[in-house]
Amino acid sequence: MNATMNRQRLAALSCLFGAAALIAGCGGGDVDTPPSAGAPPPAPAPAPAPPPIAQTEAGVPEGLPTSVTIGAAGGTLASSDGRLSISVPAGALAADTAVGIQPITATAPGALGSAYLLTPEGVTFAQPVTLTFTRSAEEAAGNAAGRLRVATQQADGRWRVVTATADTAQRTLTATTSHFSPWSQVGGLQIRPAAWVLPISKSVGLRVLDCGEVQDGDLTLLRKCQEDQGLRNWAVNGVAGGSAGSGTYEAPAAVQAQNPVAVSVEAPDALTPLPPAPPLMTTLASHITVVDRIQVYQGTFFGRVVVKIGTEESFNEQSANLRFTRNADLSNAGAEWYDGSGTVHLRARPFTCSEGSATGAVFEAKLQLFNEGPLAGTYQLSVGSMLPINSLTCGDPPRPIDTTLLGGIGAGGTDVCPPIAIGDDRGRLTGSWSCNELGENATGRANWTLRAVE
Repeated sequence: MNATMNRQRLAALSCLFGAAALIAGCGGGDVDTPPSAGAPPPAPAPAPAPPPIAQTEAGVPEGLPTSVTIGAAGGTLASSDGRLSISVPAGALAADTAVGIQPITATAPGALGSAYLLTPEGVTFAQPVTLTFTRSAEEAAGNAAGRLRVATQQADGRWRVVTATADTAQRTLTATTSHFSPWSQVGGLQIRPAAWVLPISKSVGLRVLDCGEVQDGDLTLLRKCQEDQGLRNWAVNGVAGGSAGSGTYEAPAAVQAQNPVAVSVEAPDALTPLPPAPPLMTTLASHITVVDRIQVYQGTFFGRVVVKIGTEESFNEQSANLRFTRNADLSNAGAEWYDGSGTVHLRARPFTCSEGSATGAVFEAKLQLFNEGPLAGTYQLSVGSMLPINSLTCGDPPRPIDTTLLGGIGAGGTDVCPPIAIGDDRGRLTGSWSCNELGENATGRANWTLRAVE
């Protein structure tokens, strides 16, 4: 692996840390001379303005919801990805209440994983409810432990930081709340990505972000992230420089014995004393698994199709946690084919019927990435479900029926609806899609996040 360093970053670091470079390379060869006697001292440079307070849109559903009925005796509930648990104590609710966790797209600065909409939104509890967030080992290595926080989104779109207790050994953050709303676990100083799967001979760019907070009266709010400055000592598996360059890791042409690869860097923690005291440096590491080809994608999916005829409307809506495994028999130089499995929550309202819902196994899911032909550089994604349900009422007069609800949506790559670009990095397939020409009077939209995991 060849060491590559960005020349501009080297020049900047020389300006900061090398006296010789300061004289010879950062402003010419002349040494500054003192001002003449009696001349007023130069005015100090104004302090840079802090990054603005973050104000983001609300997240949209992206994965499988979970729910349970909790009454006066209390109870617990976990998210479908296992990263958030809720504990409702006895006496917090006076009557049986359907409590739910819906994973939503993360819009908070520095968010780790999904955000979560807790329902019923706006409910007030007589006793505080405990929220426990869990992070992966890779996220622990890629985030400064002292800068991890829990935040909730307000109605104005701003994210309020709440007091949380950290358990480093268990990799958890615990907070309490008396109300439900969108919640997120966030990192203040982090390397992105914290973990990645990268095909041989490909590269991935690494970024270090400082996602701090500001005071606004009595509130502590998240501010927008900014690129951290003063990075030093990039290393690959402990070897200085390696093939990490100044933040771009280049995978070798073959999988090596030491895999995954640890790419580390030292970053200044913005919460340490200002100069003249030297900044405290924190080591962050990204773990990159190098593969011959991507075998498995895993992630979440949400899709909705609406059909209108006159004043009548029907819809089907799917939230799913998915795993796509490469089909070696179908894959070739022209396209990579993946078969999907997982769990889906289907909510639907057929024409002349009430709304119903069910949760079960995905009936069929497909992922195709095209390398050649008219669709080269794009991919298609489809998820289908077929679940029995017995709580519908249909017809006139209304009557209860037992039936099977069908749901399905395919995203992109067709002649009438926009294709989805693969992009430069196949390790993460994420985005949103909409189409108003699915068929007569039919519209569809979807959003998903899929990451290579093998």
